[in-house]
Amino acid sequence: MQRLQMPFPNTAEAGGSVLAITSPMGFEFAVVTGGALTIAGRTPGAAPGLWLGLLIDGEASLETHEGVMPLTGDCLIYGATGVDAALRFKTQFRQFFVRIPSVAIDARMLAPLARRIGVIQPDSLVAHALLALLRSAADSLSQGRAREFAPLETALIELLVPVIAHAGGVEAKGGAAAHRARQFERICRTIETNLTDADLSVQSVARSEGVSVRYIQQLFARSGQTVTGYVKGRRLERARADLVNPLHAQLSISEIAFRWGFNQSAHFSRAYRERFEEAPRQTRANARQALPDNRAFAG
Repeated sequence: MQRLQMPFPNTAEAGGSVLAITSPMGFEFAVVTGGALTIAGRTPGAAPGLWLGLLIDGEASLETHEGVMPLTGDCLIYGATGVDAALRFKTQFRQFFVRIPSVAIDARMLAPLARRIGVIQPDSLVAHALLALLRSAADSLSQGRAREFAPLETALIELLVPVIAHAGGVEAKGGAAAHRARQFERICRTIETNLTDADLSVQSVARSEGVSVRYIQQLFARSGQTVTGYVKGRRLERARADLVNPLHAQLSISEIAFRWGFNQSAHFSRAYRERFEEAPRQTRANARQALPDNRAFAG
């Protein structure tokens, strides 16, 4: 379970097992089962990222510097990798974990994720949808339906970003910072729904949102990026998701490139190689070979 970059004990000695897959975009999904045990401490050298935990069965509690909180299947815990906490399972349990690389979520946050442990309660429609998605993912993984995970990455990020922001991020603090965070989130959603439009520009987004081009540029600068760079990155990520998705196997690479706003396939291939350090054709070939053998068992 070191692939999750969390301080797991030896689950085999604890009478447990691990079932895990790595998605095409580098998300780690794992279902862990076992008896009474504790997950605590830090993993040296852990890559920046965000982990999620959802209790499926059993009794557990989360211990942080703020205290002890009993966990149920209706609350989702999350935290930045490298933050101290203790997750204690008191009985036989089944727990679902997800680790998201920082590059997959940081671009969607106005401010970097705080180095803290948080708890998400199902107190909104989006939070309910997020929990339902994660429970479904846990069931699919347990049943060996690994091919269904390729489209989950985008849906997971779309639900997770607003939920975390409202749960304890900048938005929860109120004031001008909260207003900017909410507006940044809306602008990102507007961009997301128009990624297939080859004419998408900061000017068109500004008109849609009723703000100035300069204001949008300043918002993205606060998160350490440019609008153009963000749009290009999201298009490349969407194209990569299509390349590894068996449902789009009938589409050519050029068709996928045009679908996501790239007018020239050569330009798309160069940009794709710069971003992912491999050609689109190699991504597709690797995805076809990897899925059947991408499950790992321990214990």
